[in-house]
Amino acid sequence: MVSIEAILSWVLRTGVITGAVLMVIGLFAGANIIWLGVLILALTPLLRVIIAGLLFLSQKDVKYFIIALYVISVLVIGILIKF
Repeated sequence: MVSIEAILSWVLRTGVITGAVLMVIGLFAGANIIWLGVLILALTPLLRVIIAGLLFLSQKDVKYFIIALYVISVLVIGILIKF
């Protein structure tokens, strides 16, 4: 079985690489692609916390699942306040 750390590391690495590649492509293709890369970079930590929460729930680790829900709510509230 793959560890939680390995899964979360893959999510973060994939998000950062995808966002960076899109930003570089956007230099030649246009500003919309750059913004997509920025959006992916901004949402990667939220995705990481969501996946961590689901993994904690699947392992019946209620304490860390509740902590993950709290962090998700803080991130979402922060995003909504910004807009």
